[in-house]
Amino acid sequence: MYSSTLKNFRLSLIILLLISLSACTHSRYSTKQADIQELISEANSSFYLDSRIWYQNIHAEVSRKTITLTGEAFFKIPVNGIIKSLKKAGFEQKVVDQVSYLPESFPEDKAFGIVIVPYVMSRYKPVNVKQEGTELLYGEAVRLIRDSDPYYQVQSATGYLGFIPKNSIRTVKLEEWVRYHQAEQAIFDQDVELKNGFQIKRGTRLPFLMNGNILLANGDEVALYGDSYHVINAASNPLRQKIIKTSEQYLDLPYVWGGRSSDGLDCSGFVMQSYGLNGLHLPRDTDEMSNVGRIIGLPGWMDSMLPGDLLFFAGSRRLVTHVAIYIGDDHVIHSLGEGVQIHSLNPEDEDYSENLDRSFIFAKRIFD
Repeated sequence: MYSSTLKNFRLSLIILLLISLSACTHSRYSTKQADIQELISEANSSFYLDSRIWYQNIHAEVSRKTITLTGEAFFKIPVNGIIKSLKKAGFEQKVVDQVSYLPESFPEDKAFGIVIVPYVMSRYKPVNVKQEGTELLYGEAVRLIRDSDPYYQVQSATGYLGFIPKNSIRTVKLEEWVRYHQAEQAIFDQDVELKNGFQIKRGTRLPFLMNGNILLANGDEVALYGDSYHVINAASNPLRQKIIKTSEQYLDLPYVWGGRSSDGLDCSGFVMQSYGLNGLHLPRDTDEMSNVGRIIGLPGWMDSMLPGDLLFFAGSRRLVTHVAIYIGDDHVIHSLGEGVQIHSLNPEDEDYSENLDRSFIFAKRIFD
């Protein structure tokens, strides 16, 4: 009887130990899951400075062998940063990237749009409630992000993301979209009513063509006379060459983190000084600087860029980590690594930088 009682006691003890071990294992596994989710949540909030302009919403489905990343992001580089961070934190599971990258693909490659109404409110959510972002004016060129019938999510030239009704834009291919970014622009100083009764509001910008006509949002051309608008040509602004000349005076100076002097500069300090010495004052940090101006270049579309425009580059820890000044002919001047230097984004050039080319995300025009 004593022997039987001892056996039962030992069996109960073993069962309790197994339950305890299982609970501990489950607890450690749950803790690991929580640590993974916390790491990704931190990455979602820290990669992007302003969610009105860029955002990512990454999630993780965790098993004992794999971590599957799902959700949405605009760029792969920050997602690669999450993968590196997971490995660095000691998580040994295989990481599978099943993230949906924006923008979506659109039929017939019509991934861009031109606003065809006098103005339309871009909203943060695809509903007619108090979610106003910014108004888009007639003729503004936007990039389509996603189809949310009866809305499109679009990105304006200022970078703001928002939803607008589909019937407020004409969808076009890249070639047609580029026409609305040409150098000469007619800037309307007052409201104008066309012969058909359509109104063009003050502040509207439309391409001014070489034949003296104005390119309307529907693709038609019209001759408008009087003093209702003035014409600007960004390419002829002498300030562009002044900025380039100033920037070249810093060539070969060393890279210094936080530097702004002639003893050395970091990337944003270099751009800040090159602009500031010509009367244009920009924010100090690269990510804040990237929110200024109008988008004038994207990967695969750089034809409308002019000397003096700014190019921004992505990193693995934050979306925008580097800035350079465009000097023309696919070349940029910037402060990085060994200091202020000139590189090309054209693979056929001797001074081509593959790293810059791969990490380029957008360009901004700060002034006309």
